[in-house]
Amino acid sequence: MNKRPPSELADGASKKAKTDLPIDKDQIAQLIAEKRREIAAKMAAMSKSSAAAMNSNAAVAAAQQRAQSNVAGLAKSDIQRRMDEVAQRIKNTMQSPNIPASITDPTKKGLKMEVHPLFDKSGAVDVDSIKSMFTKSNFSTTKANQRAAVATTKDAITPAAAAAAAAARVMEKEAIKNKDPNIPDSEPIDTKPKTLELIEPPSDFFDPMKNPYFDPKIAARASMPKQRMAGKAFKFIQKGKFVDQANKIRQAAVLEKLKADIAANVKKSGMAVELDMVSDLCVRREPPPAVEWWDAPLLGPELPYDSFTLASEHAANVLSDLIQHPVPIQPPADLGPPPPKPLMLTKQERKKLRRQRRLEAQKEKRDKIRIGLLPPDQPKVKLSNFTRVLGVEAVQDPTKIEALVRAQMRQRQLKHDKYIAENKLTAEQRRERTRLKLVENTHVLVEAAVFKIKSLKRPQHRFKVDVNAQQLFLSGACLMQPRGDCLVVVEGGNRGIKQYKKLMMRRIDWSEKAEDDEEEEGGRAGGAGEDDDGEPNECILIWEGKIKKRLFNGFKVMECRTEREIKDVLEKASASHYWDASKHYTAESL
Repeated sequence: MNKRPPSELADGASKKAKTDLPIDKDQIAQLIAEKRREIAAKMAAMSKSSAAAMNSNAAVAAAQQRAQSNVAGLAKSDIQRRMDEVAQRIKNTMQSPNIPASITDPTKKGLKMEVHPLFDKSGAVDVDSIKSMFTKSNFSTTKANQRAAVATTKDAITPAAAAAAAAARVMEKEAIKNKDPNIPDSEPIDTKPKTLELIEPPSDFFDPMKNPYFDPKIAARASMPKQRMAGKAFKFIQKGKFVDQANKIRQAAVLEKLKADIAANVKKSGMAVELDMVSDLCVRREPPPAVEWWDAPLLGPELPYDSFTLASEHAANVLSDLIQHPVPIQPPADLGPPPPKPLMLTKQERKKLRRQRRLEAQKEKRDKIRIGLLPPDQPKVKLSNFTRVLGVEAVQDPTKIEALVRAQMRQRQLKHDKYIAENKLTAEQRRERTRLKLVENTHVLVEAAVFKIKSLKRPQHRFKVDVNAQQLFLSGACLMQPRGDCLVVVEGGNRGIKQYKKLMMRRIDWSEKAEDDEEEEGGRAGGAGEDDDGEPNECILIWEGKIKKRLFNGFKVMECRTEREIKDVLEKASASHYWDASKHYTAESL
């Protein structure tokens, strides 16, 4: 079915008919003539349109010209006024003193006209003449700059340049004289370079009566014009500059004194030799040995370096398959401050860190299982959850499933016991761990404490004082006497001293007495915990502080009969001041 309208069909047919080319020559010639006529008609139409456009443009231009002529007629008076002003300005310029008379002179015109003043006789531009015609500023800053430029130019002229300029002037005058012999040779020729002469001011200048602007308080040279000086910047002296200079001067003085002493000694001995201690010739250097001492066992007494081989007799006796590891030696220097202590965390912080660490490990294990590096874990089955985990299998055969669950439980318990046994510390390791907890670094700082006890007759008290000091790795001494106060001195780290103070001040009950003492003194009137004088037994902390180093080697319990023996023991350790502090201690001193 054809959906096009009839008109489109007709057009399509006509288009199709137009596309058919004529076959006959007459038809072709007729078609060419028809096309030529169409082209000629189009060209005629285009020429008519262009002529009309040209006529319109000419009309517009004529209108603009009429408008301009009207404006010119209106502004004629203004233009005439401006022309009069320009003529008057030219007349004033010609009457200016800067313009030479040769230009304005009416007799010197045409061929008699001289060279323009801005050009020299050779026809080149005279720059100096051009500069002189400009009005110069009269500011003080400009004058100072001009004077500085003149001074710099004169200073820059060297003697050779000045002599060359003088010779040029002489040659110029000789040339002018040769051209015109009537010129008298009366002017002397100065061949010396010109210099700036400073003229002293007149005497009236310094008279305040004649010169009201003169101030006698100011120096005369201050009245002369000065050149502007640039401000000076701060120049700071480096630290230690003069100290280094002083050290160099001292070293030079010491060296001169040493040379003078040597020269005096040489003169006394009769040797007329001049010594120069600074030169390298005075320093005698031994020549290098033929064989170094560390190579002597390998080379032998007469074997040179060039002929050494591993197959030589000396090398076979010295070389072996063993490796020597030298013993490390600590450098002879201060160890410095102790390392910082680790950060102490609270219980909640430790739990949080443990939880985060376990979650990270669990996440890593899951990733390995996901990519196939580890097999998946078996479900953790217990008697309380096997019905929920296994589901239908638990219902089909409960007895078998229960036996399987119990076997898994035993396997997990055995694995746990094996892990505990493998990581369990031995008795030695436990003792070492306890020791490392108590041992402290006392190379930098040592803490000390001094205790005064009324009586140490009870063996239990002596045992606790001695054993606890050794277990806490404290050094010192426990000095007892039959009748009198006992002295306990301990030295060590902060943790050990702190625990020992708790033992001496709180944990030990010093009022307790031995059973034998209680039976013997049962009939006496004295109460429990009192010594022979009737005073209660107690322990007093006399002094605690920090010292530089330990004074005792280990902890010892010693019985001294007199105070003199106690002082002798303390003097050997340079700690006699502890006994003096104990004797002079009073309760009111606290």
